[in-house]
Amino acid sequence: MTKATLHLSIPVSDIAATVTFYQDLLGCRVTRVIADRADIDFYGHHLVAQLSPLEASHKSVNIGKNPYPLRHFGVIVESTVYQKMLTALRAANTPFAMEPDHIFIGTPREQHVFLVLDPSGNAVEVKGMVKPEQVFSEA
Repeated sequence: MTKATLHLSIPVSDIAATVTFYQDLLGCRVTRVIADRADIDFYGHHLVAQLSPLEASHKSVNIGKNPYPLRHFGVIVESTVYQKMLTALRAANTPFAMEPDHIFIGTPREQHVFLVLDPSGNAVEVKGMVKPEQVFSEA
């Protein structure tokens, strides 16, 4: 089976702040920036940040015991990449929408996870796994 590349367009309120966040804090490669959009290589997937301040306002819902952004996206990376992102975010004093946590301990899906908001309020979830291919494990 050939692996496909996801294309996702997200609304943002500030192109420059968005480029800084994804490039400098999450380690993504920004491939093109124009006045109203930026193309981002989001760990092999095509993320397009399109300027739309009206659309960029997001609200959270309660899922379980904590507020959680219902509309979110993210990436599953190896543990070393996760730690590098986490270190950069903490050094920049970035607030977390969901504090870093360690879940599914002792299972093939064991992972570290956090959720952070980009400068426009888009929720980005990052999962760090020793074996990212195990994310679909039923155990």
